[in-house]
Amino acid sequence: MNYTNFTIDGAKLDLNALDANTFKGFGYISCNNSSRLLLDYKWEHPESYQKILAILFGGAHPLMRMLKVEMGVDANTSSGTEPATMRTAEEDANVRRGAGFQLIADAKRIQPSLKTAILRWGEPGFLRKMWKQVKTNDPDQNVPESVYEPMYQWYKKTIVAAYEAYGYLIDYVDPDRNETKHPMYQWIKWFAKRLKTDQSGFPDGFPIDQYNAIKLIAADQNYERNFGDQMVADKDLRVKVPAVGFHYNTDDSANHSFTKLADEYHHEVWYSEGIAPMTYGKYRVHASNGDGIGGPQSGLDVANRLIKSYVNSRRSLYLFQPAVSAYYPGVNYSHKELIAASRPWSGFFEVDNVGLQCMKHFSDFAKAGWDAEDAWRYLTSACDSGVGGTENLDYNRQAPSYMTLMAPDKQNYSVIFVNDSAKARTYHVTVKNIAVSPATPLDVWESIGPKTAGDAYDGRLKRVRETVQPIDGQVTILVSPHSIVTATTLDLKDDPEVAYQRLEAPHRDAVLQGTGDTLYTDDFSYADYSDDYLAARGGTPRYTTDQGGAFEVIQENGQNVLQQMISEKYRALDWEYSYAPNLTFGDDRWTDYAVTVAVKFDDHTWQNAPTGNYFGIGLRELTDVKGRLESAPYVFKLFTDGSCQLIKNDQIVALTYMDNLDLSIVHRITFQAVGNQLSAGVDGHKLIDYADTDNPRFSGRVKLGSGYFHTRISQIDVKQIGSQSALIHDRLDNLDDRLTYTGNWHHVCGLGNTKWNRTLSYGVADSKTPSRVSFDFSGTGFSLIGQQDAPTTLQMTVDGQVHDWNYQPSMEVIGVKIPISRACRRGSITLWSPLPAESLRWTRLILLDN
Repeated sequence: MNYTNFTIDGAKLDLNALDANTFKGFGYISCNNSSRLLLDYKWEHPESYQKILAILFGGAHPLMRMLKVEMGVDANTSSGTEPATMRTAEEDANVRRGAGFQLIADAKRIQPSLKTAILRWGEPGFLRKMWKQVKTNDPDQNVPESVYEPMYQWYKKTIVAAYEAYGYLIDYVDPDRNETKHPMYQWIKWFAKRLKTDQSGFPDGFPIDQYNAIKLIAADQNYERNFGDQMVADKDLRVKVPAVGFHYNTDDSANHSFTKLADEYHHEVWYSEGIAPMTYGKYRVHASNGDGIGGPQSGLDVANRLIKSYVNSRRSLYLFQPAVSAYYPGVNYSHKELIAASRPWSGFFEVDNVGLQCMKHFSDFAKAGWDAEDAWRYLTSACDSGVGGTENLDYNRQAPSYMTLMAPDKQNYSVIFVNDSAKARTYHVTVKNIAVSPATPLDVWESIGPKTAGDAYDGRLKRVRETVQPIDGQVTILVSPHSIVTATTLDLKDDPEVAYQRLEAPHRDAVLQGTGDTLYTDDFSYADYSDDYLAARGGTPRYTTDQGGAFEVIQENGQNVLQQMISEKYRALDWEYSYAPNLTFGDDRWTDYAVTVAVKFDDHTWQNAPTGNYFGIGLRELTDVKGRLESAPYVFKLFTDGSCQLIKNDQIVALTYMDNLDLSIVHRITFQAVGNQLSAGVDGHKLIDYADTDNPRFSGRVKLGSGYFHTRISQIDVKQIGSQSALIHDRLDNLDDRLTYTGNWHHVCGLGNTKWNRTLSYGVADSKTPSRVSFDFSGTGFSLIGQQDAPTTLQMTVDGQVHDWNYQPSMEVIGVKIPISRACRRGSITLWSPLPAESLRWTRLILLDN
């Protein structure tokens, strides 16, 4: 048994550190396309949208106290594209583009005191040439002061536009680039002075004094921590920047500069970007490592980061990137979130109830906020963490990890303990110098995984395990393996917001489909919506997520069309890199379908290459780590010179040519896939037929893309092909509790984002013990998706009858679209690998139905 002793001494509570020592809880970062589909939830299923916001921002114990918008520049910034609020220096800022600024407005209706912050990812096209030196190793010296004002005006006009559109002012601004390696100290000081003294160029009635009081937060570095050292060394910088933050590192600089900034200079220090839990807790409890709801990148891991980052570097606020993943899964950094919202047509979303409750072990038992809000304080002398690691806290997990939060009047306190190890830890706590009796009882709330295999994954989340009575100011608290515990003087047993209830969407999931054989259609008129539909969304089309460039609905000759807005001249100065304009839409459960798009090429914009002007359609997209049109496994491209390409997995597999392509008219481009058969054509003329016999792909979304031209789309139609064609009716993770495993299997969590839900199951058969997985379903077939280390032989049994004795799946995509006889539409299917040393790895199961 592991033992730890510590003292809760109210006399050591620092009430003079102001916002440096208040417990601020958590924040929501809206960035890189991560909130985009919330716009569609808001219009299609407002009840789902409001429930998502209520979970995060609502109630007497709100989880989120900060919403930070990372301003986009019309280029991919890792998981997708955020639109720029301005595309020319003369343009009025449009904060209705994208989801971020209206998300703030809607969250503030629920929580008016919500704090807000903005910073930028890069530079929009009109600032590109002026600020190109920002990507050098010494931007502080290389970017001239003469270009500061245009950048300042972008920030200013955006802040003013948000106020005029939604009635709120931003609270914090970071003038520097997101995750800069080289902070621009001169620019930050210049910006701070300009912000504080600006008195002109505001609309009538604008609160200039409040604008001048906006605070600076800097420098949002990623791992680097030299900004803290410079803050300590530079008094002028310290005066101008009251809040500092950095990403993905719990530790201080070698000189302990951030701790000094908080303890001596009373500066706010933020964990200004951190992960949300990866792999939902309901899957983690099935992992082979026995970590229950814990393990690297779990809710317990994030809870440990919160504790350790305060102990080591005084971070008092943790911001999730993202809190809600409202983009299509499979993009870079996907499968990490508290809430996944990628099904706006049905209103379905999914909550990581385990990860969420781990965070609520903090925010439900302390008033989070700022000094003026009478927020609770960290009792620094009663906080400690010895868990190993600086980002993923993945070793020495048995070490003490606890945090004490206390009301400023010392009437109440809460202690949060995290134990993400296989051994229990006992804490002996001494309580003294508090405003109430040290014998005040403590309710001990615990979240832990299921006790037996048949228990619900969340059956033991956030419940009162016991009430303990300190005797002579002494109390003992046991923290079980792989659990989080809050011991509190607050009596919240009857508070319905605190006692655990499983949070679910008000709607069931459903495949995106229209009537008849139409899966989806859009002419961008939105005649069935309110008159302000497009204006309120900044021209954002329904159900699309930009992965490069910017696609908006505009009017042309009285008709709405979808136009790609960014030309080569106005390309952004990328944060890191981005690819040519493209967008994604649709349902990953679509299988056999045809996409027809009415396209008008831009024949006026200057082009720098004869092959730069094209239009492309991608089919069956499931992963899009780089944000490219060619992330779809199959892409058909038509170029303005008439050449055509069929691309599979980034390789050209067919070429042809279309004579006399008239660029002055609208063309209808069709690309379809039925099984492994692909065909493409223009204006009713078939140009390419192709049979994919090498590991074909069978389901996924649609991608559309163009060059940096003002390409216009007037109609999109997606139609299901063939009356017997199947749609996927369910997609199960390999660790779903509806699956039963026997034999030699290993189940892993927290893997890379190309793995569905970051999970993997792999089985190895031997001569005595086949590896089996069984499941019940109603449908016409199924697929296993994954990879193999070596060729595998599978035996399939349906309703007790062998369906296939010797099925040999391909190496990459396993058992794709295996048909089941209609006489066997319901039953238990067992797949097994009967030969020694064969390995089957898979990440998800797909069930098919007509």
